[in-house]
Amino acid sequence: MILTEQTIKKLINEGKIKINPFDESLVGPVSIDLHLDQTALNPDKNEEISLRDFALIGEHFILANTKEFVELPGNLVARVVPRSSLARLGVLATFDADILPPNFAGKPLLTLKNLSNKPVLLKPGLPVAQI
Repeated sequence: MILTEQTIKKLINEGKIKINPFDESLVGPVSIDLHLDQTALNPDKNEEISLRDFALIGEHFILANTKEFVELPGNLVARVVPRSSLARLGVLATFDADILPPNFAGKPLLTLKNLSNKPVLLKPGLPVAQI
């Protein structure tokens, strides 16, 4: 079952789904937007990198959390779906773990890979996915 905007807002208002920070304007018809946090991990170099004006170059990938902390109840799962605006730039997001299980509590981890030949500028707060 896919939750509607009204149901999502109701569950958030009742405290059954928790999103922090939460902005009601980020709730769409069937989703909630998620944004990049401040830093990411470059697994090839095993180093933390700042996402402030970070250029993700072709064929490279990073691991990045969302800035939103998400808590789900025991009777819901959430699917992490990349934003189409990012996909149109050639960036593949969340190709490994795209399901948040019941009772999930944390910042969803995104795998971001640039499939294009052009660098893509990433920055904190960039909308990258939806649940």
